[in-house]
Amino acid sequence: MGLIALSPYLSRCSFLSPNHTTSSDDFLKLYGPIDRNIAKTAQKNFSGDEFGRPHAVLWNKPEFLEKIGGPPAPSRTTEVLIVGGGMSGLTTAYQLRAKRPVLMEQATRFGGNSKGESWSGIDYSIGAAYIIKPESDSDILRLLTDIKATEKWTVKKDEGAPILNGVPIPYFWQGKSDIKKRHKFKRVEEYFRSFMSDDGREFPDYPTRDEALRKYLNQLDQKTFKQQIEQETGTLHPHVATLLEHYCFSSFGGSMNEISAAAGINFFAAEFSDVCVFPGGNSCITQLLLENLYRQLPANNLLSGHLVFDVREQSNGVLVTYLDPKGKVSSILAGKVVMSCPKFIAAKLIDNLSGIDKHKAQAIDNLSYRSYMVANMMINHNLNIKDYDLFWLGKGNVDLAATREYADRVKVTDIVNANFASPSTEKSVLSLYRAFPYDGARPILKNNSSYEKFSQEFETQIGNDIIPYFNLKKSEVSDLRLTRWGHPLPLAKQGLLLDGTLDHVSRPINDKIFFVEQDNWALPAFETAATEALYWSSIISST
Repeated sequence: MGLIALSPYLSRCSFLSPNHTTSSDDFLKLYGPIDRNIAKTAQKNFSGDEFGRPHAVLWNKPEFLEKIGGPPAPSRTTEVLIVGGGMSGLTTAYQLRAKRPVLMEQATRFGGNSKGESWSGIDYSIGAAYIIKPESDSDILRLLTDIKATEKWTVKKDEGAPILNGVPIPYFWQGKSDIKKRHKFKRVEEYFRSFMSDDGREFPDYPTRDEALRKYLNQLDQKTFKQQIEQETGTLHPHVATLLEHYCFSSFGGSMNEISAAAGINFFAAEFSDVCVFPGGNSCITQLLLENLYRQLPANNLLSGHLVFDVREQSNGVLVTYLDPKGKVSSILAGKVVMSCPKFIAAKLIDNLSGIDKHKAQAIDNLSYRSYMVANMMINHNLNIKDYDLFWLGKGNVDLAATREYADRVKVTDIVNANFASPSTEKSVLSLYRAFPYDGARPILKNNSSYEKFSQEFETQIGNDIIPYFNLKKSEVSDLRLTRWGHPLPLAKQGLLLDGTLDHVSRPINDKIFFVEQDNWALPAFETAATEALYWSSIISST
């Protein structure tokens, strides 16, 4: 099959074909999740999503297939092919490395939403930032130990102080912001801490295949996060409501009025336990996974810049057709295919999904995805911050009746100390998270003028609020780097567990096409991606 002479199908990025003729260091420099090649002052454009080529092909797939004359005959075969090189895809590949899987990632760099960058020797996250400390006997801990990630983490034990009206509030849960109503704060804290106590409430731990736990999760899933908390603790104090809502914005991309109680408790109660932070956030984990895979897999099995656009089941396996970095169309025949990409993408890739499994197709339609942005501030000054995560509560007067208007007004809700796991005596990096907790943000973010619009909004908020809070001078801010994520967060909305949506989206097709991604459970977390990869890789190995 020749090259496709249509520029929209070619990436804006310049790719080289990954192979083992270069050293591990060179491979990671070109394709690793952490980009350490950025100049001291970055170009004024977004990092993050690389959506141009996928949109050009997948949103015009029938036309594209007609133009190339349909999928070509396979040029190679493999036992397992994995579509998507984010956290779930890399973990699955690592677990199945004995089968020598082929891993295809459409973006320039592996890592998905768990990517990072570097400035003046400081690695910082541009997406997923931390994990909850795994239990001592868990498969996740064994995985992280095996790739030596546990040697790099820093454990955060102390609660950070939320920032209210530009003032830090230590001992927030003791009601220090409204001492006369401190009982309202304490009641909520005791409720969440009870899930972390050995003799307290049962923790809603999932993903799970345990029937009894699933019944408990379904019971919680009947209510929204807000409904469940207020049922147990009473009407929320405005400051508590603001903190919880901002947490839901940055963690879920949604409001606590729509997030499932099962998901909300799962996430927020765990914040009262130990949190593990890596240099570069979760990109440290994906970088280590890729480094291990590079050493252990054959040449040309780790393929970045390879856009899979058609997956079709055949009697002798699964035919996977893709566009390589130079625009050449080729196919691989795989015994099994693992879809480690978002389900709405998987639905476009799989030929005739509605005809093969209409319930799965309908369930995928029932999923929602939300957007967020990160602005990383490069500071020529050691801020000497001891806290890791600073919740930016604004005035503490959240408007729960108008989520979109409120979110667009408050903007940044979360400030992360990117130096926490890699302290510097001379420099600092702050990661500012801004979520878009409503439908319809993606088209706005991908608009050609969006960089100018959002960089100006970040700069205004930084000048008005962030710089004064940290006692900085404007001249000490060396650079501002913006990252855009259009659809990384599957929305953990109330009812998806109860109505069976999540059972349908994760079910394999004829033991040939498997689905391994955090949206299997609509729970946007490292723990979801890793747990699903560990579970399904064991199933694949045994079939």
